[in-house]
Amino acid sequence: MGFLTDLKVRTTAPRANEYLLADGDGLYLRVRAASKSWLYRYKSDKKQLKIGLGAYPAVTLAIAREETRKANAQRAQGIDPLEFRREQQEQAQLAKVNTFELMARAWLKSANKDREWSAGYKEKVTRHLEIHMFPWVGNKVMESIKPPEIVRCLHRIKDRGNLEMAQRVRETVQHVYQYAVDTGVLEPTQNFVNKNTGGLPAPRSRHYAAITDPKLLGQLLRDIRGYSGNFITIAALRLAPLVFQRPGQIRLAHWEDIDLKRKLWRCPPENMKMREWQKRDIRTPAHIVPLSRQARRILEDLLPITGPSGPVFPNMARRSDKSRYISDNTINSGLRTLGYDTQEQITGHGFRATARTMIREYLGWDPEVIERHLAHVSKEEQGGSYDRTTFLAQRKEMVQQWADFLDELEAGKMPKLAENVLWLKRA
Repeated sequence: MGFLTDLKVRTTAPRANEYLLADGDGLYLRVRAASKSWLYRYKSDKKQLKIGLGAYPAVTLAIAREETRKANAQRAQGIDPLEFRREQQEQAQLAKVNTFELMARAWLKSANKDREWSAGYKEKVTRHLEIHMFPWVGNKVMESIKPPEIVRCLHRIKDRGNLEMAQRVRETVQHVYQYAVDTGVLEPTQNFVNKNTGGLPAPRSRHYAAITDPKLLGQLLRDIRGYSGNFITIAALRLAPLVFQRPGQIRLAHWEDIDLKRKLWRCPPENMKMREWQKRDIRTPAHIVPLSRQARRILEDLLPITGPSGPVFPNMARRSDKSRYISDNTINSGLRTLGYDTQEQITGHGFRATARTMIREYLGWDPEVIERHLAHVSKEEQGGSYDRTTFLAQRKEMVQQWADFLDELEAGKMPKLAENVLWLKRA
């Protein structure tokens, strides 16, 4: 029997400051100005810990003593009462999010934090789930979902002719199920989603459409020269094959990053294709793109219109900061206006493959120099960590040769394959 009684607990009056009344075995009544509540106090690893047992009179003296007895019994078995309570709370919380949609959204939040996704990638993964999974299994408890239900969702996507999308959605669902196992919602044996679920065949590898025939490329260059669309779109179309950088880098270019005198364009990490943490790492270097005389002339003609600061290729009808630049579809839209199929013939991203192939075949440049201009990392062992070579001097020469080569194609001259390969001279 403790030191307190029901009468004493009921009649205890508050004081200027809160105080505790001991009942024994670690149980205390905490008396405040406007409330009374129960505390269980104990020591663990020489630290004083406490657990709230609830407010009086909702929790009576008898109930508080019973909870204290349970806590002391746990300690006698080597169980920390506070850790035990936390585990129970976590399980209770997880029990509230055991439907597929709630579990998927919990995984999205966790994965976005751990992997530092870009906003665009997170939105894409979320939309895949919202469109292809949630309408059919979103409100179902994870344990109750049968394998055929997941398979049917995947086959709906595949049957619409989008096998690659079905593969990506299956991978996402696999992550959701593994997260449910990791958090204790599912037993490992209940995770039936794997790389074979749905029996989907492996998707075909599909590259960006690109022109590698010099005659066809010459015609494209003449078509671009004769394009009568928006001046900013024309400039972007003409610049793309000369610099052969990603369309996203081109559309996000700023005048502050272009040095026309030195013929250099600095692409900051945030505009490059890399993981989000790399973009934010102050040690990540900018990608330097040397500009040919032809590329500089295009930018000099554009400077009075969109310069001298801000976006090089602005959206002239912009309504917010999110639409300050030309859209990511502007170059492809221009190519389609010229009559080109951007799925089968040429796409804005395909200018990179065009240059990569033809500079090698017709100008004979070392692949490593070309790869560095494309902002690809070294393929040497541990190259990502130790090989910081940029080959800037060689790339200046290469892009000028490439620009002159394009001028010849545009003029109708047919080139010969390179006889001598310009291999790098190493010490």
